[in-house]
Amino acid sequence: MTAVTRVVAPNPGPYTGPGTNTWIVDAGPVVAVIDPGPDDDSHLDALNRRLAGRTVGVVLVTHSHPDHLPLAERFAAPHRASVRRYPELGDGDIVRVATLNITALYTPGHSPDHLCFLISGDGAVFTGDLILGQGSSMVTYPEGDVAAYLRSLDRLASLRPRMLFPGHWDPVTDAMGKIGEYRRHRLEREAQVLAEVRRGGGTAQELTRRVYGELDDRLMAAAEMTLRAHLRKLVDDRVLREDGDLYEAVGNLSG
Repeated sequence: MTAVTRVVAPNPGPYTGPGTNTWIVDAGPVVAVIDPGPDDDSHLDALNRRLAGRTVGVVLVTHSHPDHLPLAERFAAPHRASVRRYPELGDGDIVRVATLNITALYTPGHSPDHLCFLISGDGAVFTGDLILGQGSSMVTYPEGDVAAYLRSLDRLASLRPRMLFPGHWDPVTDAMGKIGEYRRHRLEREAQVLAEVRRGGGTAQELTRRVYGELDDRLMAAAEMTLRAHLRKLVDDRVLREDGDLYEAVGNLSG
């Protein structure tokens, strides 16, 4: 098993958990660094201390969200390492770091530019925000795409990985179980949204409160964006119709 170490960025919060995981992957004489994280001086110092002078072969970024990308160029420059991410890296592209091959997997849904990174010999995948170590990943409108997210989960499942290294929280040792859990959760949420619309149409804001109950303002905003992403899929599937911000079921679907 390839040696992997973690440095957690000091950006804890309701969306980031304990903070963003920056992964250092041992490739013999050099390392690959995945998701340098937010542009934070203390995190930069912590990364360089952990590297202890080792050579950085490449910096890989799963997606461009502000808790994953911003430190990349600043961290890479003094190491003379390249930063590689979508769209430069596409599905199936292989990044060679010394003796290690890392395969990029295009896995949109959480964001349109999302990549996972596979070390096939180990059955290990660095999942960014496609799959987290705890809780569920946000798929928020307009950037998130529920249909694409489900396809990305299926793509990952087809590889039958053994271990997942997520962008937040701890590594996942039951990879297939976690992928199944995430797929079920997203389909259960879709069914919940559809059932609520069938009980009576409403605006996205009204439906959010009916589906999620009372949340604080920040979490409610995220919940509404997630619900809108599900509504978009259901409209695209022609199960719901959209009239402005009003959603209702197509035909007599209450039976």
